[in-house]
Amino acid sequence: MSSTPLRKIVVFSGGSAANSLVDVFNDLIEKNNWSLSYIIPISDNGGSSSEISRVLGGPGIGDVRSRLVRLIPPSNAAIYNFFNHRLAPTPTEASAEFFSLLDLTSPLYESIPTAQALLIRSILSHLQLEILKRTRPPSSTFNFQAASIGNLFLTGARLFSGSFETAIYLLATIGKVDESRTAVLPSIVSNFTHHISAGLEDGTVITGQNAI
Repeated sequence: MSSTPLRKIVVFSGGSAANSLVDVFNDLIEKNNWSLSYIIPISDNGGSSSEISRVLGGPGIGDVRSRLVRLIPPSNAAIYNFFNHRLAPTPTEASAEFFSLLDLTSPLYESIPTAQALLIRSILSHLQLEILKRTRPPSSTFNFQAASIGNLFLTGARLFSGSFETAIYLLATIGKVDESRTAVLPSIVSNFTHHISAGLEDGTVITGQNAI
């Protein structure tokens, strides 16, 4: 059988809700030698995505991160666990946990090769620099509470490179996601925040994915 994929599939989906179907699609493309592209929205404005957008701006990355991490192969479990991890549920503990990522004392690094750990730390350090630039206490401070490390990394990589696509590529490369067979693409290539809205019969407009 030719190594070149014979057919390409495009799947439009959200983030976490469709993650349960990833294995089904993986089996499909493996059996038929196809390739697959996921088109993911960038309107996520809940959880840590909301805090990132509030302080740093940029697209809602939670759904993109969720799909990318879901595609990390089981053989790369340490990286999967790292990017799937959320910081502590209280602000003080979460901030301390984040700084343990910066000084490489976090136990999450234990099974990650040194070269990858240093690269990840560099991106997170750049994120911290960008946060400090925007910090205006007491209102404009970043809350690390329950923040997704994957979201923080993608944001840091986007701010460093100036490109959301480059950030996705970097996480996929570290995660050993085979982008020649399975690609994760944002529905809009942008470094700006975008929202979705729903119009109701009574004329009311609800704005924001989380509110809808």
